[in-house]
Amino acid sequence: MPPAIATVGLGGLGRVLLRSLSDLDADVVAGVDVSPDARASFEESFDAPSYDDIDSVLSAYDVDAALIATPHALHHEQATAFLEADVDVFVEKPMVTDVGDAVDLIDRARERDRVLQVGYQRRFHPAFAEIERIVESGRIGEVHAANAVLSQDWIDLQRGTWRADPTLSGGGQLYDSGSHLLDALLWTTGAEPQSVSAQMEFDSPGVDTDAALALSLERDGRPVTASVSVSGAGIDGEPAESYAIWGTEGRITFDGERIRVAEQGATTYETEITEGTDFETLTDRKLENFLASVRGDDEPAVPGEVGLEITALTEAAYRAAEEGRRVDVQELIENARAAPTAAADD
Repeated sequence: MPPAIATVGLGGLGRVLLRSLSDLDADVVAGVDVSPDARASFEESFDAPSYDDIDSVLSAYDVDAALIATPHALHHEQATAFLEADVDVFVEKPMVTDVGDAVDLIDRARERDRVLQVGYQRRFHPAFAEIERIVESGRIGEVHAANAVLSQDWIDLQRGTWRADPTLSGGGQLYDSGSHLLDALLWTTGAEPQSVSAQMEFDSPGVDTDAALALSLERDGRPVTASVSVSGAGIDGEPAESYAIWGTEGRITFDGERIRVAEQGATTYETEITEGTDFETLTDRKLENFLASVRGDDEPAVPGEVGLEITALTEAAYRAAEEGRRVDVQELIENARAAPTAAADD
């Protein structure tokens, strides 16, 4: 029997997830959205009932798994409702917008032996997988520095939407497309964030457009110095990204299209990966992995611990910009783990 799935958030991203599910071994039994129009469209397209709250779905169906594609600040409450009902959860990025909430979800999933997976699709992108492979192969030696840049005409597209409302989004561009950049940087370098300082510019209170982060990372007990630049007032409709990773024996660069490896001052490897990089294919891959994890056939490629790490780094960056100081990312995580959580009180 295919797993019975409920989808929360039936707007643009939710419908992309649903289209992928229609091609996979899954049974969409219900949808949830506060918008009557979104619910009506879902029911017409997917021949399944919809509701305006999660409790109604849980009362009516034996749900095996849930997909959450709603505004960021709603993720914790919605994921909690499913985990407490012993339902596996896939939540789009960022997992949550509070470090304590991230710890709480991880604790709930662990206590109930449930899958908690986050939708960072660059983990399924063949170019980023190739970069990660090269780094892990040792070809460029010990990684000691990295740089990541993202630019997008984000604010003009999002002004007036929930993504530019910090009560729903948690912030601005850093929490939106910038979250993918942070995840890709940490994954490809195999590094863990230690501390961050930041400078930010805002379109409106709480809605950052430009951010410059100076990061201290750690890989295999060695320091990695990294910088991140995010612009939400760029010229591209889609995110334009570039990466550079320096090792003791060489350098990797990726301009969004072509990967280059330089050793001893000369390019020694160059490749352009174009197949399997479109958004729909990446969505298929991340949901395939989630469904395999639900069945017990695989492990989540992006578990909740990844969501915790990115949330902590993002929250530390906002705090660093606001307070004008360097913030310890691991201290935020340790403090959140030491504090009582709602899961511990249940």
